[in-house]
Amino acid sequence: MKVIYHCHGGAHSSVVAAHLHLGNIPMQGEVPPEAIMLLPEFDRATSEDWGSPKLVGVDGQGNQVYILGLGRKTAICIRAATSLCLQLRKGGEVVFVETLSSIGALTRIGGFTSKVLGAEHLGRTLAARGIVKSLERLRQLVASTKKIYGME
Repeated sequence: MKVIYHCHGGAHSSVVAAHLHLGNIPMQGEVPPEAIMLLPEFDRATSEDWGSPKLVGVDGQGNQVYILGLGRKTAICIRAATSLCLQLRKGGEVVFVETLSSIGALTRIGGFTSKVLGAEHLGRTLAARGIVKSLERLRQLVASTKKIYGME
């Protein structure tokens, strides 16, 4: 199975969800913002990357885990991709998981500061701190995804 965690830019919430899924970030306990900022894909994607899934790794059951940014066209892109998967009879092989709803304003402000305003260090720091505050919601999202699709 292919699990595609997606958000607006593919740089923050989807990255953390993918690393939670893969076990690179623990599903329990505290995680400092510095550990989030050390993730190789964190705050790295640009608008040129939108629409192209990036493989982050393979979980213990052989499922491929991807991140994807879709910009402002998320709904239509997911509808098109899902329709294509169904037409190709691959519907049960690809799972799209939206992560943006699991984060708060601080991560969004950090992403905007880094990507739009160009203040990368400040934005990355704010985004990572926001992720830490949202970590339990992201953990719940990943845990429920794994449970629903039998990836536990």
